[in-house]
Amino acid sequence: MDKREIERIVRKEIVTGVFQIQDFLVVGNWKMNKTKKEVITFLDDIVNHDFGEKNTVVIAPPSAYLYLFEEKLRYSKILYGTQNFYPKDNGAFTGEFSIEMMRDFGCKYAIIGHSERRTIFYECDDFASKKILSCIQNQIKPILCVGENLEQRKHEDFKQFLVNQIKTAFSRIDKSDISKVIIAYEPIWAIGTGETATPDQVEEIHMFLRNFLVNEYGNDIGKEIPLLYGGSVKPANVKELALAQSVNGFLIGGASLSAQTFIEISDLLNGK
Repeated sequence: MDKREIERIVRKEIVTGVFQIQDFLVVGNWKMNKTKKEVITFLDDIVNHDFGEKNTVVIAPPSAYLYLFEEKLRYSKILYGTQNFYPKDNGAFTGEFSIEMMRDFGCKYAIIGHSERRTIFYECDDFASKKILSCIQNQIKPILCVGENLEQRKHEDFKQFLVNQIKTAFSRIDKSDISKVIIAYEPIWAIGTGETATPDQVEEIHMFLRNFLVNEYGNDIGKEIPLLYGGSVKPANVKELALAQSVNGFLIGGASLSAQTFIEISDLLNGK
């Protein structure tokens, strides 16, 4: 056995050990996909899978199918949430999905400020702050998405752009509630393009965000906020990305639409 083979075996053992100990938040964002029949099949495929004890598994389906999640995941450890909502309990907001409805369906999480909500539906950082406040007031865990597009990344101050997104989004909540927010870094240039930020690039940004959070909000709060990575995550790259510092989980798009692929990602993050 040569030196390279020994190093490969040692690395494999170290990586497996890390994944068996470190806990991750794994969130599937289905976006506007699936039919009722496909949702039922997916849930039937995953409901009896052993996702382990350490990782938290969450799925955000289209709101129209939340009743199926409430029905089929009633006794499951799999949690679910919504991709979008209007930050009011009820009212004259035609076509919207309320925070009260979220609670009624048993939602525990809400995705806020996703790049598609920002670019297609013109949702701004200030609106994200209203949604975060509403989530905190209603015991829903907000997942705040931040990220830069390719043009923004070319500028030297793109990191300040990320900081401004976070500061504005946090502007309506008390400092004591900041640690209840989850942040998902999603480089827009790596979403749905087949491009993926390298582990080094992911680590650089996650460490930058972690340092900003600690410096801005204090050590106790800054270290508590989970930082997820979202950007063409799949079984082939999730292990390397998970080894990057300050990566506490993943916001998964296309790869979460297949029950088999979603289970494979979860199993990899469990050290299987």
